[in-house]
Amino acid sequence: MFINIKYLNNGGKANVMKNTVEPLKLRPSVSIAVIALNEAGNIENAIKNVIDATRKQDFLDFEILAINDGSSDDTGKIIDELAAQNRHIKAFHNSRPRGLGYDFRIAASLASKDYFGWFPGDNETLPGTITAILEQIGKADIIIPYTVNREVRSIYRRFLSTAFVTLFNVIFGLKIKYFNGPCFFKRDLLKTVEMTTDGPAYMAEILVQLVRRKDASYVEVPMYIKKRDYGASHVLKWKNVYLIGKTILGLIYRIYFR
Repeated sequence: MFINIKYLNNGGKANVMKNTVEPLKLRPSVSIAVIALNEAGNIENAIKNVIDATRKQDFLDFEILAINDGSSDDTGKIIDELAAQNRHIKAFHNSRPRGLGYDFRIAASLASKDYFGWFPGDNETLPGTITAILEQIGKADIIIPYTVNREVRSIYRRFLSTAFVTLFNVIFGLKIKYFNGPCFFKRDLLKTVEMTTDGPAYMAEILVQLVRRKDASYVEVPMYIKKRDYGASHVLKWKNVYLIGKTILGLIYRIYFR
């Protein structure tokens, strides 16, 4: 607080005006995982785009948890080099591929900030969308992105995505637009859910538990993506179909019968 003494023509007396200077309100700190499997051609730009978007925000603090999911290319080497150049980046490596669910769960356990979430290391998320997602940190307990420009994906993948969303919404009585985006959570809230799957339904498993409880606020954010510059997607595998089914059955048991 400072005192501003303003002299007026009132017999030499001073009017004393007290002005309170508002301290700069910094937003909550955030831990951001960037997860990659064989993304040597994409990972550097993916991490740099996340850092650029993060620095545009007035976060109290931030950290980037770069997770190499057992890549056989130079992804791990690139992550280590970026971590050596920037104190905000921490590199972690799996000895073999473990899956997105495993990587998200491990990164959440390593996170130290108020909010935690992730972005893919394939650099498909447009920089403007990264910024839009991060702008919601502190405004809601859960930030849920949903893909707007779905035409970027193949017809087959769009069909699978629609079936996935419809299935989870119908079974669990929800109206979520998308379950597989790079979501962010209050870290303390995330600690209250069970994370059991290493497969691609890991985020749906989390969202179903939190949104059904109705004790946390959430916001859905439009997400724009682009085709990857290098490599191919690792999602479309029959093993993943099995893991999704297993996750659904586990959720049904926990929610409706336990």
